[in-house]
Amino acid sequence: MGAKVEIGVAAALIFLSWATSTAAQDMPRYDPANYCQKVADVSGGSSMIYNSCIEMEQNAYDKRKANWSSVSAKSRNYCDEVARVSGGSYTILDSCIDMETDASASTPEFKF
Repeated sequence: MGAKVEIGVAAALIFLSWATSTAAQDMPRYDPANYCQKVADVSGGSSMIYNSCIEMEQNAYDKRKANWSSVSAKSRNYCDEVARVSGGSYTILDSCIDMETDASASTPEFKF
């Protein structure tokens, strides 16, 4: 009976490991309508600002969805946190990933 329990635990751990790694590669889920409404409300509830915000969020989401799994886990995690702190924005997520990618490509050295 002990071997069956150990096999069951091992199978559960393998499944959880697979599920976690799969979820880590999924795009984060934000609420663009809520985010854009807050942005529009700052400017007096402008429909033009809201509509432009939704378009920007859609464009940023579409751009990143296509290559999300190729972004480093470090950048995905960091930029997701940055985007969530700002209210959950795909535009901020996209910009953060661009800046992180650029920064990692050219690390400056301090000179005395």
